[in-house]
Amino acid sequence: MQDKIDVLAAAGMNTRLAHSGNSPADYHGFVNPPVVRASTVLFPNAVTMETRNQKYTYGTRGTPTTDALCEAIDALEGSSGTVLVPSGLAAVTVPFLGVLSAGDHALIVDSVYFPTRHFCDTMLKRLGVAVDYYDPMAGAAIEALMKPNTRLVHMEAPGSNTFEMQDIGAIAAVAHRHGAVATMDNTWATPLYFRPLDHGVDISIHAATKYPSGHSDVLFGTVSANAALWPRLKEAAITLGVCGAP
Repeated sequence: MQDKIDVLAAAGMNTRLAHSGNSPADYHGFVNPPVVRASTVLFPNAVTMETRNQKYTYGTRGTPTTDALCEAIDALEGSSGTVLVPSGLAAVTVPFLGVLSAGDHALIVDSVYFPTRHFCDTMLKRLGVAVDYYDPMAGAAIEALMKPNTRLVHMEAPGSNTFEMQDIGAIAAVAHRHGAVATMDNTWATPLYFRPLDHGVDISIHAATKYPSGHSDVLFGTVSANAALWPRLKEAAITLGVCGAP
């Protein structure tokens, strides 16, 4: 597998898209991984079950099918880990709930996807999280809006409907100086045209319902994190019980 990863890293994007996540040698030569429809996973003995000392433990925690897709997305994003969720909106709400707590403050770009704004104005506020919206063209000037309890800065570029381009690197740098997590909805660009983690973003979000799935057949979302945020993202997805269907 490592040899394959090394070869793909030097390949062109079309080749990487065609081969990432596929390991025919693991499945008797079949090109694509099988679809694993699973909930319960058996353990060989009680000790293994108690320690969870095996790769797969329950359907919501991953299967060979989901791992194959996550591997491909990680290769495109340059991320340390990816979780799959049932919709683009879930791809926003899972990391938000994983990062924010009552008493925290979040800065959300004003051109954000409307369902994200609705989530912030309803559930987040009900949970005791203060939310302010900032001008998408603010760039480094967002520093004036940071508060001692700002824990998340959310970006989206291009912005939904209005298509402003944000200065992602500058905003992420400000967020980190103040100890906040930088998240970005990268749905419009996809990792083919922009890799948020390469520009300081901690968590990259996609409504995979759109370009990756063909826009009209599938509801799906992906969330990819850097090494620092991956444990928190994974724990949030598991705790919330949110996962993509087989």
